[in-house]
Amino acid sequence: MKEIDTIVGYHKSRHNRWVWLVVAIVLLVFAVIYWQGRDKTQSLYRYISEPIYKDTLTLTVSASGTLYPIERVDVGTEVSGMIEEVYVDYNDEVKKGQLLAKLDITKYKSDYDRANASLQIAKAQLQSAEAQRYQTQATVKRNTKLREFSKGSLPTQSDWDRDFGNDLISQAQIANANAQISQATHALSATAYNLERTQIYSPIDGTVLVRNVDPGQTIAASFQTPVLFSIAKDLRRMEIQATIDEADIGKIAVGQAVRFGVDAYPDREFNTTIKQVRINSELIDGVVTYKAIMEVENDALLLKPGMSVDAEIITQTIRDVFVIKRATLLFMPVEGKSKGFFSGKRDEAIDVDPKPHIYILKSGIPQKVYLKLLGGNGVMSAVESDALQEGQEVIIGQEKAQ
Repeated sequence: MKEIDTIVGYHKSRHNRWVWLVVAIVLLVFAVIYWQGRDKTQSLYRYISEPIYKDTLTLTVSASGTLYPIERVDVGTEVSGMIEEVYVDYNDEVKKGQLLAKLDITKYKSDYDRANASLQIAKAQLQSAEAQRYQTQATVKRNTKLREFSKGSLPTQSDWDRDFGNDLISQAQIANANAQISQATHALSATAYNLERTQIYSPIDGTVLVRNVDPGQTIAASFQTPVLFSIAKDLRRMEIQATIDEADIGKIAVGQAVRFGVDAYPDREFNTTIKQVRINSELIDGVVTYKAIMEVENDALLLKPGMSVDAEIITQTIRDVFVIKRATLLFMPVEGKSKGFFSGKRDEAIDVDPKPHIYILKSGIPQKVYLKLLGGNGVMSAVESDALQEGQEVIIGQEKAQ
């Protein structure tokens, strides 16, 4: 029995040792897998960072516009006819009152002469009426004296009535002649006005931008005044009419500084300020926009009417604040998350936090820092936080380790 018990005990002890050995091996395998997975999670990604410093951030609103002369006058004509002469061309400098073009005056000179002749006729008719009036007045005076001397017997009543009536008629003829003179005078003034309008003069000192006529061309001014010339008063002072989106109009105010460029001079920057923000809106391609007006000094005459302008309106300047890239605010660390000990597969978990924050890299580990947004210009943002210090490494990205 003792031998049997010894043999059985030996086998049990040996069996127990194998069980414990298997358990130890399993635990060891689990531990290795766990620590390898943990190390792999930590080394799966590499963080991209840069130091943070305080700086000045300028906030701007982008706008596009067009250059115009501040004062531009379209010169037309009120009369129709054929252009006889044109005395100026594009880019010519003109003075106020300078003759620009002339229409054929044949018709209007004839109308003037006819109206003048009508006036002379009316004046002659007035003289004739006044002479007749003189005769009728003399007759009435004689009849009055004769009636006194004849004690009413002469002249006869019929003669008296006839002569007195003729006197009244002569008065009416004088009034009619005066009216005809007035009518003829106005007609003469109208024809003289039209005759003068056959000469096209410059209303201002300036530069000819547009010339729409040539000699021999017929101009019809029946329903709408045709534009013959466009003259800019002073090209040394220009105006930008910039289009502002309704989402940005609340940030725009008179007096704000503006920097702008034109395609003709890609390496040059021009500066101005906002002079006016128009209240009336415009609908462009279904978008509500507003006009901002800016005056530009153009002494070198580099800027031309009609040039397209890309402008940056400076709405705010924030000084002595932490300035970071916008990508820093958008960064969210990706962490490896294992599905199982033996599967070897991992999900990528992203921590989404709606509050403004960034991640600081300390000892290779990202640490979340909440902050206050002060403003941004699309690429850079100004922030503040008591937890930030200059020189700290802020995480701007993450990439898989090689």
